[in-house]
Amino acid sequence: MFRPQAVTINCAKCGFPFQIPVFSIIDVKQNPELKNALLSGQLNAAQCPSCGSLNYVSGPLLYHDPKHEFLAVYFPIEANVPEPERQKIIGELTNTLMNALPAEERRGYMLTPQQFFDMEALIRKILEFDGITSEMLEAREKQLELLEKLLKLKDDDMAFNMVVAENKDLLDRGFFIILNDGIARYRALGNEEMARSMEDLQEKLMPLTEFGQRLLRQREAVKRLGESPTREQVIDAILAGDKDEVEAITIAALPMIDYSFFQELTNRIEAAPAEEREELAAKRDVVVAVIDAFRKMEEEAIRAASSVANELIKADDLPQAIRELSPLIDERVIDVLLREMQIAQSEGATELVQRIQQVLDALKEVADEAVPPALSLIMRLVETPYPHKTKVVLNENRELLNDDFFKLLDSFIEDIQKSTNYPAEDRERLTRHLRNIATQARLLA
Repeated sequence: MFRPQAVTINCAKCGFPFQIPVFSIIDVKQNPELKNALLSGQLNAAQCPSCGSLNYVSGPLLYHDPKHEFLAVYFPIEANVPEPERQKIIGELTNTLMNALPAEERRGYMLTPQQFFDMEALIRKILEFDGITSEMLEAREKQLELLEKLLKLKDDDMAFNMVVAENKDLLDRGFFIILNDGIARYRALGNEEMARSMEDLQEKLMPLTEFGQRLLRQREAVKRLGESPTREQVIDAILAGDKDEVEAITIAALPMIDYSFFQELTNRIEAAPAEEREELAAKRDVVVAVIDAFRKMEEEAIRAASSVANELIKADDLPQAIRELSPLIDERVIDVLLREMQIAQSEGATELVQRIQQVLDALKEVADEAVPPALSLIMRLVETPYPHKTKVVLNENRELLNDDFFKLLDSFIEDIQKSTNYPAEDRERLTRHLRNIATQARLLA
């Protein structure tokens, strides 16, 4: 695994100094997850812990895909690196890559990496290996332009409907994937207004497009199941639905689909009239395909998490390793560490248990430090009795009672009101509690 280098930068928006893990070498065989990070624009990027803006570090990058015998080096054109310096950097990166590979994996093509000065051109080349043609890339660019246009026109029904009618061929599954990615990305960056605008666009497009209508059918199929369907109800819905509905129902009912579920589904198919069995068996095949896809995704995610957990356990400098691997550390990594600890405890491996506990403690400390102070204060206030004790806490943290704090608190209240994770009574109690705190805080600010 090629580790990133921790680079300290100042946020381009607010000037706050923080560190970004920067990769200069991607080997697709060793770090397949970095390819996806590069293609999605998340490589060498991090959110400012102060203002939430996304910052990028652009520098030389060596990309290696041994399957296609492709080695490329990217230089951002704005860096204006002189030719001698550029060749020196290429030599250093290439040597680092080759020294990390077994002798039998070193090839002649590695001596002459292709040079790219435009990241878009490099990404196009990478996508070609995945079967993505230039025509498909051009279609994606048109979809991005269409998305921007529709966002501007979504409140003008006549103009909006005309643009939709003129671009039916672009409003396909790929367009909705781009739309969903945009919603997730803006929400992750804290731009709730833009995320909601895109959600509104998605809802408006659904009844007007073929793919959107499929999504609506899927949504309705899942809605008809209710919150706690029985196994019999799920099987009835699968046998009665079309392919799109069966796919959505399977995803919604995933936790209950086990061996006995398939046995009962098969019994129902075999008991059906002969002329219906082939069609019903095809629906069962859809269920199997969905389950297999989820299983493969989960296996790949666990393999990646296990690799990260192992790196942390073996690290000589644990804080440095955490900084370098932070983009890859998620709940699965924590789950792997906890599972490894249980195994070590059962085997009496005391030193390993202590080491894993050190890793877990260090990760918790980093996570606590990463929580913005304003959010930490709100979480504390949630558990603090109103009004006297909340007043004490607010007085102790007066320096945090600014516009950003109140925006975050208002957003928090709004999210709770919309949430379905609380019983109605608890939701009302928590909303009232936070509204009282908001009023109290504004009087103290």
